[in-house]
Amino acid sequence: MSCRLCGKSRKMTGKAKIIIIVMISTLLLCLFCWRVPIILKIETLRLPDGCEVVYPTKVRTSDVYWFHIEGEKVIKCDVGYEAAKEYIETHNSWFKLTNITIYTYDSTAMSDLGIYHSEYDDYFQEQPDQDNYVLISYFKKWD
Repeated sequence: MSCRLCGKSRKMTGKAKIIIIVMISTLLLCLFCWRVPIILKIETLRLPDGCEVVYPTKVRTSDVYWFHIEGEKVIKCDVGYEAAKEYIETHNSWFKLTNITIYTYDSTAMSDLGIYHSEYDDYFQEQPDQDNYVLISYFKKWD
């Protein structure tokens, strides 16, 4: 590698190589692994016994504004929505529940922003125990 100003040939030092590798690795991690902490946050929540995953965790950035990150997971709990919400809120730390809200799956509170929509879900509409479906929602605004 030669210097543009003086034309002398210079070799890249070991420190410079390490710095470049760290910068490239950080950039790649930011581009491709930004979803991992959100998925882990939703997946590591303590849930009541008897819960089963109906729809797995999905994470995306907002279509409208890039710096809004949303993630959702739908579970079915035998104990019902109210008891499941209370259990999740009491058995998880405030840190784990930061940016997480618990909704009923058939609520229209997140219908314009949500990933999963009960109104378009034929499987859900056929179920007699719709009160047992719980939507775990992660929503973060970067201001």
